[in-house]
Amino acid sequence: MIASRRDKANQTRKERPANGLRGSIKGNKSSIPKRKMVSFVIKDHVIRYIDSKKPDFYGVVACGEHFLPSGVIQDGKIVDVDRFRTILRDCVRKWNLKDREVQFLVPDSLVIVRKIEIPTDVQDDEIKGHLYLELGTNIHLPFDNPIFDIDFLGQKEDTKEILLFAAPEDVITEYTQIMKSVNLKPAVADVSSLAIYRLFHKVYGESDHVFPDGSTTLSVQFDLQTVTVSVLSQHKLLLLRQFKMNLSLENWERKIDRHGASVPVWIGEENYLKYEINVMMGEIQRVINFYRTLTQHDDEIEIILLTGDYPDLEGIGQNLQQAFGKAPLLFRNELFDTQSKELITPKYYLALGLSLKGGV
Repeated sequence: MIASRRDKANQTRKERPANGLRGSIKGNKSSIPKRKMVSFVIKDHVIRYIDSKKPDFYGVVACGEHFLPSGVIQDGKIVDVDRFRTILRDCVRKWNLKDREVQFLVPDSLVIVRKIEIPTDVQDDEIKGHLYLELGTNIHLPFDNPIFDIDFLGQKEDTKEILLFAAPEDVITEYTQIMKSVNLKPAVADVSSLAIYRLFHKVYGESDHVFPDGSTTLSVQFDLQTVTVSVLSQHKLLLLRQFKMNLSLENWERKIDRHGASVPVWIGEENYLKYEINVMMGEIQRVINFYRTLTQHDDEIEIILLTGDYPDLEGIGQNLQQAFGKAPLLFRNELFDTQSKELITPKYYLALGLSLKGGV
């Protein structure tokens, strides 16, 4: 039975859900426990994992990937449950992950990030209950029965400003139930933009002379079919949008490079691919314009982070530099490796950023 909003509000006042969508990384350094944790990134076309003894670059012991057949997952939602369960069970066996705790990413297409104002007389431990009661009246989401988390932005005279992170509870529940059915222990859900930013902050967080602390950052995750664009400032995720390119996975062929790794190669019409990339540049510009409207001032984007599955990120970087006059950071000069000295390639950077979370 699905609990009513009032029941959920009352439950929220008593205890905080274990699976949260965290909106900030600031201040987590000393509180991160040293836990063995498996980090899963599940996309429409692939499952990737990183096995880490502790949330640190030097804690990674293994990583791997398994490509999914077309139609198993679409737009982040599991379409063929039985086939996905079978594939995941095989991955758990192959990667020797039975009975391990897992942290995973909520599909970007399902995550809502929204700034909300609430009365100052609502106590901090009652905020989630207050939000549940506001659903459908003052707070409108594109799905019923959300799971959400919050982060504080500040306080005005008579209101508190908070960030609301929401996702459909039924989708998260389906992922966790399938993981449990194949002998995994799902512990926490996270957001991809925070995982990538966590990696950036870990590498450059001490370099204030290079990147001022809390700089306004545009994160662009350029994948085979989607582009996820987010804006972070003062270590908080303020805006998140995902756009889908009109590209079929059938036009991406997997080939083996000289290092023995599987890489996607575009076999479709080259001019059409360029057209879709140009469309995405326009969408990114619209996100920037909307962010400036949201903040009510001409806030400069100080850093552009570029990551993703797309095989020619350098070419995408040139497009971004031409469009916005700033060369993006690609982490290309960073050498992350496992404890066995196996190089962690860029397609695993998202999972690597997630592994730094450490299960909190």
